[in-house]
Amino acid sequence: MSAAITCANVNKTFRIPLDRSTTLKYRVTHLRSSSRYHDLHALDDVSFEVPEGQFLGIIGHNGSGKSTLLKVLSRIYAPDSGRVQINGNVSPFLELGVGFNPELTARENVYLNGAVLGLTHAELDKRIDGIIGFAELENFADQKLKNYSSGMQVRLAFSVAIQADAQILLMDEVLAVGDARFQEKCFDVFARYKREGKTVVLVTHDIASVNLYCDRALLLDHGKLHADGPASEVTALYRRMMGQVSEAEDSAAAVDTGDRWGTREVEITGVRLLDIDGGTHRVFSAGAPVLVEVDYAVHGQVDGFLCALRVDRSDGLTLAQPEAVMAQLSMQRQLPGATGTLRYRVDALPLLAASYVLSVTLHDEHRGHTYDHLERTLAFRVIDEKSRSGLVELGGSWVVEER
Repeated sequence: MSAAITCANVNKTFRIPLDRSTTLKYRVTHLRSSSRYHDLHALDDVSFEVPEGQFLGIIGHNGSGKSTLLKVLSRIYAPDSGRVQINGNVSPFLELGVGFNPELTARENVYLNGAVLGLTHAELDKRIDGIIGFAELENFADQKLKNYSSGMQVRLAFSVAIQADAQILLMDEVLAVGDARFQEKCFDVFARYKREGKTVVLVTHDIASVNLYCDRALLLDHGKLHADGPASEVTALYRRMMGQVSEAEDSAAAVDTGDRWGTREVEITGVRLLDIDGGTHRVFSAGAPVLVEVDYAVHGQVDGFLCALRVDRSDGLTLAQPEAVMAQLSMQRQLPGATGTLRYRVDALPLLAASYVLSVTLHDEHRGHTYDHLERTLAFRVIDEKSRSGLVELGGSWVVEER
């Protein structure tokens, strides 16, 4: 199978001024200052090939070089070095809506932009109703574009762009178009492109769509090609990378005492979330083992106490309330000055991707007296490398009985 796109050792650098010389007076009075800049290596020795008919996804954090790469492939930017070879007609879906005239109607803009795509007036006559209908703008086709919302304009731009008769399509964040219903139409277009064997390069932050439609994915990180392989493997790596970044940004404080109550005969002195190896973390993978540790110190005479946890999603929805009594954990009477650690183990975390918060309570055996309570004391995140929908993984299994 021949290559539709070849990208060999491509480099692209931008010069970013360190001073904002916005006026002639500033430039004259700050000759040295206005000449200072730093180099931004948007693409750093990037090489890959895309076979004909492949659906390729490009993912990465903001500023990783995704859109720059797509503009190099579209020949909007010329690489500083390296080689880009495109074998076939290209239709770039970049910055949808650029080139529309706000003083013209939607119908007039369809003819104008269709001509740019190489479609004749007669061809557009046959397609115009379908284009307007796909964009769901039948009642607004003869209104000027300046009266449209931004979403309506982008829907129209996408509807025009998919009319291009090209074998190679370069798409930048087209899934940000419209509402959920219109996005379903976009997914139908993707499915049609796959059936037709077109070569598609999709830049997106929608990891689920990459897993669903892309045969392969590239992961860019600070301009470098960090990973290249099957979509499911590359997106899983990306989720792990983003989880590590999130964890590094989170506070390392064990206990936040901002919202706390109780008589403190028994005090919570530490709360931690640990992985299977005993490392403290704030980001976990769905299905991984997790250990909650609660340190305590006894300050008064108590006959015994219980520990209760509460796991809420970040929006306040309570998902679980595990309690020591349910596990038949017996806390014997302890004298003032005693300390210890309570551990709650989850062998396979059933939560799916979201942000969560943990609350901890120590109370008497009858649950009528609170010794110490930490409300929403520890935030953590769950990443799901399989991009499953929902709140939890039930862990069930399917069987088929044929009759």
